[in-house]
Amino acid sequence: MKRYTLLFMFVVPLIVGLSIAGTPASADKYIVEEGDFLDYGYQMYVNGSIAETRDEADPVKIVIRTTSITPPGLYQHLIGMRNGEIKDSFVIPPEEGFIDGIYVGKALTYNNLQIYKINGYHVTELPTEPPTRSFGYWVLVIGGGILGTAGVIFLIYGGYRFYPKIFGKRCMTCKKSALGTCKNCGQAFCDNCYSSGCPNCKGRSLIRFK
Repeated sequence: MKRYTLLFMFVVPLIVGLSIAGTPASADKYIVEEGDFLDYGYQMYVNGSIAETRDEADPVKIVIRTTSITPPGLYQHLIGMRNGEIKDSFVIPPEEGFIDGIYVGKALTYNNLQIYKINGYHVTELPTEPPTRSFGYWVLVIGGGILGTAGVIFLIYGGYRFYPKIFGKRCMTCKKSALGTCKNCGQAFCDNCYSSGCPNCKGRSLIRFK
């Protein structure tokens, strides 16, 4: 029995691991996240006059981090944008604007902030619909989930039932670590509580754990 228990305890996690490994990871090329490499453009206005323009021919290329985006207030507008998305108009207040240079202390108006690429993926290179999943894929995912749940339950039960030294069965009487089970009733006891026979059935044979 122990041989099959060990086999099941190792095979099931292996199957689940393979099913997880075969599940495509969610791509980071659709939505801007911290640490992504971006190409983006915009028109920036100061006091109603255009101060800077960046377009797809001359985009800003940068790894998006809170410490790398200037002005700092632009960070919150970039995070969460979809690849190819355009934000028409928004204002960055002076306290979130540039911390040095000629535009310090000035409100900044951005028009047409647009993401051109996320991690090298241009919006035109992305599928317009989610990829279709085959019947076999769903069988693998659902079956792997069921087997994984059963495997965890069997692992806990099998270890507790067949490997008490690892999982630590407790004495039925004093709740200390048990050394074996009564041959007659199968209850677990420590050596001290079983010294005068089984407190449960008065049996005299203690089967010690291996």
